[in-house]
Amino acid sequence: MWRRTYLLLVLVRLWFALSSSYLHPDENFQGPEVIAGQIFKYPVRLTWEFTSDQPIRSVFPLWPVYGLPMLLLRWLWIGNGNDGEIPPIAVFWTLRVLMFIISFVLEDWAIHELVPSRRHRQVAVLLVASSYVTWTFQTHTFSNSIETLVVLWSLVLIERILETSVSTLSHGSNGLLVSGC
Repeated sequence: MWRRTYLLLVLVRLWFALSSSYLHPDENFQGPEVIAGQIFKYPVRLTWEFTSDQPIRSVFPLWPVYGLPMLLLRWLWIGNGNDGEIPPIAVFWTLRVLMFIISFVLEDWAIHELVPSRRHRQVAVLLVASSYVTWTFQTHTFSNSIETLVVLWSLVLIERILETSVSTLSHGSNGLLVSGC
């Protein structure tokens, strides 16, 4: 039963990701628009966070997340014989679909990695999948959405390191040294 519920919630997440909804200014001005202006030569107006004498934001972290998909879109667009500019709506939908996929795969996978008990994992996955925050914010191009995934996968990495350390210490000769100290 929980799998059907989860599948329904994934479809709800997809609907929210692709539905026409309120566009928060930060969703575009602090991420995709900055890169789209460089790749597609759209006229953009960078916010003060990028243009002040001592900027508080960098375009560097935006490139892997938004730049690479935009470059791939441009390559596919030109490769399919389309000439001229790529419409901004195509870029918008491409990034929304990408954010849905990233949210669905990486966020849910991280939950599977972090929650060891099968029963608790099912509850955790359903709670995350039914969250309005997951439906609306994690499937949109907010920098916070990417930061959430980075934190989740940092926790997964820490968990793996701890498991490896405990396993190595309990079975290796270093265990005697560490326990002696």
